[in-house]
Amino acid sequence: MRLRHLAVTVVLLPVLAACGGAETPDGGPRDLLANLPSCDRVPLDEDPEVEADVPGLVLPDGARVTAVVRQGVLTTVEATVRMSPLDVRAHYEQRADVDLLKIEDEIFETEVLTRAEQRRMYLRASALCADGSTLTVMVGPDSDDAGLPEFRSGS
Repeated sequence: MRLRHLAVTVVLLPVLAACGGAETPDGGPRDLLANLPSCDRVPLDEDPEVEADVPGLVLPDGARVTAVVRQGVLTTVEATVRMSPLDVRAHYEQRADVDLLKIEDEIFETEVLTRAEQRRMYLRASALCADGSTLTVMVGPDSDDAGLPEFRSGS
């Protein structure tokens, strides 16, 4: 039983330290991402790539779209990209072609809300490996009540 508690502590301690952007003892959130498996060992291009002609969809260069599902006025897009969630955040903060409405990160996950082409895009980047992420994106009308997901932190 004690070994099980130790294993849970070893697994959960870095995750709990990451919540809310907490610093690590070594000084930075990238240290936590470095503990994830190498992306050479995690397939980022296993699923076939599909075409994504979605107005308002603005993905980082190199993103591989693997699914597009239209549900009324909303479109959900799944993709992978060779960037950490922190890199995804920096990418959107530097873009001049979108209005950045809201952005948050918790090291292993970044949430972004943008406006482009009179549409809103909610994007969640989740760490898949040390320098790769899955992207879950929803694009919809430019409205506060468009039905886009809420940020997980609730702020």
